[in-house]
Amino acid sequence: CRVYNYDLLTQLKNVRANCYGKYLALRGTVVRVSNIKPLCTKLAFVCGTCGDVQSVPLPDGKYTLPTKCLVPECRGRSFTPDRSSPLTTTVDWQSVKVQELISEDQGEAGRIPRTIECELVQDLVDSCVPGDMVTVTGIVKVSSTEEGKILHLR
Repeated sequence: CRVYNYDLLTQLKNVRANCYGKYLALRGTVVRVSNIKPLCTKLAFVCGTCGDVQSVPLPDGKYTLPTKCLVPECRGRSFTPDRSSPLTTTVDWQSVKVQELISEDQGEAGRIPRTIECELVQDLVDSCVPGDMVTVTGIVKVSSTEEGKILHLR
């Protein structure tokens, strides 16, 4: 399902660490879109001992190897990812950068506008281009990068 016409708009200057994990809506202008990439949401792993396959959910595309085989007689601890398995699931993913709208009466003229990275998945991918004015709703998350922690709207 998709939420639309969510009236509680949050200004980008108010998006701080206390917004982490909260649902909010922002309005702004798309200034950059990334290429469309696959995002793996479930990955199948094959046990190196018995060949049993188990599917592991991947929150945000990150995974850890299974710790032991689920077959009671095996209990193997060596696994290989199988990206071609029917148990592996991928979706389209795209990142867009949204810039705040600055009105003249805010007294912030001359300041560089704030931006936020937003992640689009599935049918939302390729739904906007730079220059589009959008309202984005989602849950704020934090991603670690080489520069430090960055707030994202997902």
